[in-house]
Amino acid sequence: MKRIRILPIIAVSILLADLISFPAKADFNAKFFNSNNITYYDAGDDCGTGGGGGSGSTNLEGNDNAEKIWNFFKSKGWSDEQVAGVMGSLWGESNHFQPDLNEAGSGIGYGIAQWSFGRRTNLENYAKEKGKPVSDLGVQLDFLWTELEGPEVAAKNAVSSAKSVKEATTAWTLQFERPREDLRPGRIQEGEQVGNDILAKYKGKGGGSSSSSSNSSSSNSSSSSSNSGSSSSNSSSNSGKITFIGDSITVGVQDKLTSTFSGSNVSATVGDSIAAATSKLPAEINDTVVINLGTNDNFDESAAETLLGKLKGKKIYWVNNFSKGGNADYEVINKKLSAFASKHSEVKVLDWKAYAEKNGGREKLYSGDGIHPNTEGQEAYVKFLQEALNGGGNNSSKSSDSCGATGSASGKFMTSADASHTTSDGFSVFEQCDPRWANEQWGKNPGNTMCHAACGPTSVSNMVLALTGKSISPLEMAKKAAEKGYEAGYGTTLGVVEMVQDYGLKQSKIDISVNAVEDVLKKGGLVMLAGTGPGPFLNTSHYVVIRKSSGGKWYTANPGRKELDDTPYDPSYVISMTFAAFGVTK
Repeated sequence: MKRIRILPIIAVSILLADLISFPAKADFNAKFFNSNNITYYDAGDDCGTGGGGGSGSTNLEGNDNAEKIWNFFKSKGWSDEQVAGVMGSLWGESNHFQPDLNEAGSGIGYGIAQWSFGRRTNLENYAKEKGKPVSDLGVQLDFLWTELEGPEVAAKNAVSSAKSVKEATTAWTLQFERPREDLRPGRIQEGEQVGNDILAKYKGKGGGSSSSSSNSSSSNSSSSSSNSGSSSSNSSSNSGKITFIGDSITVGVQDKLTSTFSGSNVSATVGDSIAAATSKLPAEINDTVVINLGTNDNFDESAAETLLGKLKGKKIYWVNNFSKGGNADYEVINKKLSAFASKHSEVKVLDWKAYAEKNGGREKLYSGDGIHPNTEGQEAYVKFLQEALNGGGNNSSKSSDSCGATGSASGKFMTSADASHTTSDGFSVFEQCDPRWANEQWGKNPGNTMCHAACGPTSVSNMVLALTGKSISPLEMAKKAAEKGYEAGYGTTLGVVEMVQDYGLKQSKIDISVNAVEDVLKKGGLVMLAGTGPGPFLNTSHYVVIRKSSGGKWYTANPGRKELDDTPYDPSYVISMTFAAFGVTK
């Protein structure tokens, strides 16, 4: 790649102003760093998590804060019940939705979600970057949503599966607020009461669907499957896919399950007993079924018999328990499960308890309630299932070399169990907001975290993995990028792509055109784009990798927006927002 060594700032400004599409020009600023190789600008929010939040200029609609918050969450696609449940919890946190509220006494918590310690610092930095006061309601809602699409995605998933105000406020309390155990029952009760009042006032108003069924947790990575209590409607699907049935523990990892076990589906609801889960089985049940139930009823054997009767002919794995708190006692649950499995040859018990004890125990892997795995525990749980099921679904997590990489489903790109998720066609993707490194500092700027600003190094990690099979974590890649001087303010210089050469790959700057990108893809390569605008980019700037062209559409490996990886994009639309393009080949 031809490198720009010394160039006056004004010349760089003119050059980029000509390349950047209109949305980028609106945000263009003069934060350029061209001491050696800078051809990229810092727009203050490089590589944020997207999802409709990051602009800091949300146009909130409503006559008061409550109505504005309602409309904001509705615009994100949550049902009336889900929004009401979350707002019921926030109402208690913020004393009637006061964005400028400091926590009484200690003054540690702040805002509508009473952010504290490191999360409060992140909020303050976020507001500063947007040029807005930290008390701005729009800024707080935007920041909250970036958390939900990043390190707090488990809370978002749990709420999205809720079918009532109580389920939503319970999910929010346990997954997002995480108060002391003795405070939780009161918080949930208050949240439900206030939430029901809010629902009565705003039901049917605002954007999105008012039916909670549209946000069912029964999902499939290629197509949604609806729940049905009738066993006669259950149909068998491909033998390589898995159906996961569970309660809040499964809800917390459902995104990771559908991305790790390609083509599989999940049917799970917070608080479900075995009987409740049986009444809402999905219409499509795959030949392999993994069940994690029993926590909420201490393993109801009669209900388990009924569930088994609806799963005749299926290969059944039942995960044992390691929860202890409230009414849940893993010793009682596991004893009953073992006795049950001994009477049913089609049921195989997966020993999560032994795996958890071996890998850190409850202290390391579980939240304070003793029932739900924390972020690290959720990661461990999915890894446990991968190992127990020999990779499961259509994906193989067995190592072919020291990097744990194997050929992908297509045989074209290498994959790894170390990746954050896998696309529906088997492409492994690292996420910058993966909990393993989301809050780690990226570079020398104290305001830079991996989740906030490391889309560049993460994209390089994704290309290196796909083309060489070498699993280099985004955090490791980011440290190397900082050492090489590729950090720029709150973003990454375009020169970061040169790092692929350290792993035996070739890279070159290519024309910003559909044909140029297609040429690289036809050669078995990948293309890294820098652009500005809506998905697959951000409203400021973002790196993405174009991994595939199929049916006249492009598909990405997006380091910050996992939900877009299986979205087909019109090539001309993507190119219209692109201001730099690089081809990477073997």
